[in-house]
Order: sequence, then C-alpha cells, then structure tokens
Amino acid sequence: MRDILIPPGGIVPGEGEVEINAGLPVTVVRITNRGAVPVHLTAHFHVFEANPDLCFDRRKAFGMRPDIPVGWAIRIEPGQTLEVPLVPIRGRRIVRGFHGLVDGPLDTADLDALLQELVNRGFCHQPEE
Repeated sequence: MRDILIPPGGIVPGEGEVEINAGLPVTVVRITNRGAVPVHLTAHFHVFEANPDLCFDRRKAFGMRPDIPVGWAIRIEPGQTLEVPLVPIRGRRIVRGFHGLVDGPLDTADLDALLQELVNRGFCHQPEE
C-alpha cells in the first residue's frame, strides 16, 4: 500500500479495470426535480433524505445511495426526470446528518414513521405503482 491518505469510500485501483459496487443489487428510482434549481446527488448521499423538491418513491430509496464512483454526482435539472440507479449503503449502515431524519442505524429505523415525518416536512414522496 502506498503512503497516501485515502478518504472514506476512496478506491486505490490496481492494474486493469475496476468494477465498483460489484455484486450489489441495483434499484432504479425515477426522480423528478420539481424545484427551481438543479440538485446534485453525490456518491454517498442517503437518497431517501434528498432535497424535498425531488419527487420519487422514497420508500424504495431507503438505505440506498447512488451507484456512482466517489467524487461523482448525478445532476437533476429543474423539471427533469431521471432514472437513477441506487445501491445499498454498506458497512455499519449508520446514517448521520443529511436532514437528520434517520440519524442512526438504518436497519432498526421505523420506515413508516420516517416517511410520515418527511411528508409532514413537505418532502415530495411519490410511491410507484
């Protein structure tokens, strides 16, 4: 290993091609930006708690992050709808920050209560059929 500082989630590739998130299940969520400004979803963002102006099935996005490399982002323009691939948050599966909704372990959170709190705060939640 080289003597370099590696940020959390960083990848130090070896020779040849590297496949990120190999073997993880991918969930595709259709997201529409109903806001007036572009929104960026970065590689480690808990998509469930993303910008209130993003309309999508937040239940499907619970415990998920975008399936993109570290340092990348998905940009969603005002009025634009994108299909965004998501993968499960790994490791200890503890979420802190964002909008302060989960603020702890994902696997013991009350998803129904969290969804109700999101809706109460004005977040757009659009369940898929």
